[in-house]
Amino acid sequence: MSTDQGIGGLRHRLAYGATMLVVCGLSLLLLIYVGFGEAQRTYPNFHFEKLAAQGRIVQNAMDAYVRSGLPLSQFGGFNGMAKDIRESDPSIAQIALFDTSGQILMAVGEAKVGLLVDGRAGAAVPGTRYELGSDGSYYQVALPLRSRFETVGWIAVGVPRATIAARLHASIEMPLIAVGGLSLLFAAFATLSAPRLAGRRVPWLQIGYLVTFAGMAALVLTQLVQLYAEGAQEKSRALAASLGQRLGDIFEYNLSLGSLDGLDRVFSDYRRLNPEISAAGMTVDGVVRFHTNAQAIGKPWVTVPGTYEFATEVSPPGHPRRVTVTVALPGDVVTQQVARSAKNFAALFVATGFLASLFLQLAGAVHHMRARENGAAAREGERLDVVRPVFFVAMFVEHMTYSFLPQFVHHAADQAGLPASLASSPFLLYYASFALTLIPAGYLSRRWGARSLIYGGLLVSACGVTALALPAGFWVLLLARAFSGIGQGMLFIGVQNYVLSVSSPERRTQGAAIIVFGFQGGMIAGTAIGSLLVTYTGSIPVFLLAGLLGLASALYTVLLVPSIPGGPGAETEAGVGAAFRRLLRDVRLVGADGGFLRSMLLIGVPAKAVLTGVVVFALPLILARRGYPQDDIGQVIMLYALGVLVASSYASRVVDRTGRSAWALVLGAGASGVGLLLVGLAPAAPHSAVVLLAGVVLVGLAHGCINAPIVTHVAELEVSNRIGVEAVTATYRFLERLGHALGPVLVAQLLLFNGQDAGAVAWIGAAVVALGLLFAARIDAGPTRLQRGASA
Repeated sequence: MSTDQGIGGLRHRLAYGATMLVVCGLSLLLLIYVGFGEAQRTYPNFHFEKLAAQGRIVQNAMDAYVRSGLPLSQFGGFNGMAKDIRESDPSIAQIALFDTSGQILMAVGEAKVGLLVDGRAGAAVPGTRYELGSDGSYYQVALPLRSRFETVGWIAVGVPRATIAARLHASIEMPLIAVGGLSLLFAAFATLSAPRLAGRRVPWLQIGYLVTFAGMAALVLTQLVQLYAEGAQEKSRALAASLGQRLGDIFEYNLSLGSLDGLDRVFSDYRRLNPEISAAGMTVDGVVRFHTNAQAIGKPWVTVPGTYEFATEVSPPGHPRRVTVTVALPGDVVTQQVARSAKNFAALFVATGFLASLFLQLAGAVHHMRARENGAAAREGERLDVVRPVFFVAMFVEHMTYSFLPQFVHHAADQAGLPASLASSPFLLYYASFALTLIPAGYLSRRWGARSLIYGGLLVSACGVTALALPAGFWVLLLARAFSGIGQGMLFIGVQNYVLSVSSPERRTQGAAIIVFGFQGGMIAGTAIGSLLVTYTGSIPVFLLAGLLGLASALYTVLLVPSIPGGPGAETEAGVGAAFRRLLRDVRLVGADGGFLRSMLLIGVPAKAVLTGVVVFALPLILARRGYPQDDIGQVIMLYALGVLVASSYASRVVDRTGRSAWALVLGAGASGVGLLLVGLAPAAPHSAVVLLAGVVLVGLAHGCINAPIVTHVAELEVSNRIGVEAVTATYRFLERLGHALGPVLVAQLLLFNGQDAGAVAWIGAAVVALGLLFAARIDAGPTRLQRGASA
């Protein structure tokens, strides 16, 4: 080997290693972003509840005074209590007493913070008894002071935003360092072992990525557990101090515990007002005297493993008996939050797994292409691998918005003063634009080449999704969705023609798999990551990010996808008009065939209408109305796509082996209808979330039994003998877009008629089952082309 070859080989290997470093590093950084985005939503709540408990110490002390109708400004014990609280918790910037107009009456602390809440009685944070306000520098928890008739003032406890941010930043330092180390290790492993791993049946590179991601996820979860546990301990300490303050008057006035009636109700009421606590009680010399659980009275206090517990002594120094008040929080306070993060990590792992697998494969293809001698043509498999990310990223970009786009559209229609029935029009326009673009796009692909159509489609769709970020109203939103539909139609035809141009007959199935994998994988990854990002950033940054990714993919196409002049043996002089005339002729011919019409109208079009009308349009709206957060909505849609992906592979093999495409369609229609029934009936069912998830997954599995087998089925009909298999399948693919376009419109009307209730989905499920039964009743009406060939 020459010196130049050695240097070139080293350079290519270093470039390959750098690619592995970037792919792994970005995946792990996204994991950290999601994990600590969740922490930013969750950890401050522990802090706010702790501040509320500390504020209740003052609130409880002032309660009798305020109910007597005395003026707040004359309460003499405020400063002493507030100073004691601040000494016990230095993070507090200010404890202040306000009147209802927001005028400060007394304050302890260095900060000078006004009343940051709106002051409306009953405007508390849901599930709490306090209001939360903030400005650029402080968070403030405010508790109302009420007389017998009205709210007369506020106790406000403020904490600097920087205090909470500093704790969150401290917890992220170690994971950030680990990202660099783990990414370097993975890149070194991939670079050094690449020659040895080539051709191996065991995917060691993907296994290495899995181990790296799992290790990083475990580290982030460990940090979150520590963070949440710290918050739970501080909260339990503040709750115990609050309860202890309420009972401190017993010793201040030298009262006997035995002479007090109703003290047991104090503990039961305290738990009722603080339902998050698992137990609260008072011990005298280690023996429980009062407890929220009556069976614990008279016994030594028992610490339950897994709880967060804090005890505060309420008896004064020198008192003959040691009296303590203890409050315990269940371990679920932490585990539920960690479980939510773990759920998001699992969804993120699936999404980044698709991305990483794709780009690891791409890196290998580019590495081999560049490592070959100058002038050598790219191999067929490598040219397929190079275009593989294009369709995937396009589907990823489109589906990043699907978990929140219906809600976004509804809000835009409301702001424009338009009826809710128009909320489905952007979806109709998108799918109609997509379908109408297919014919002229085919002509343009033959005239200008597939690559030009690919990056042109990416640019148009990127402009469409970016335009959604403009504050221009509902009509611009309609135009943006039309642009996205046109761009996606151009891209679809461009990728399809590119694959046909570079694929030999024995690789046509692998080429078709690029589109199948790109659509389902892009839908899975896009909905998962988009729904997580919108939770932390809002919708506008997601639209902008999607547009940037589309532009980056267009640039990638220009730089790396080889130019393929024209289409596979097609003439360019025929023109768009001739293509539309051929389509109209084929539509007329297949429309006269009863078997084709039954397949399309009873199975194909309803399946596509369910996808766009229920899964894409109605399901996010229904789940949002039920209070599901955006990340959960995206993950529900992701489960649908996973079901399609799993079932498609299996159903295709079974149909190819048995030739029973019709019965696969019947199974798909029946299972789809049952799944929709489960989704529609879930609100009234026990464990409704489980029933809903089961329904969505079942619909996905059912559509996996329809998507590929129905193309096989129409290709085997008698009409294919007369006009050709290609013409029949192409015409079917075009006509099934009717379901895409009409689905959101029909489902929107059903939702309006049914009072926006999920029961409308159950009616759709019943209709799908009925259509499937009608199709099944005519299966044996006439032999298919495959059956006739077998009997000949």
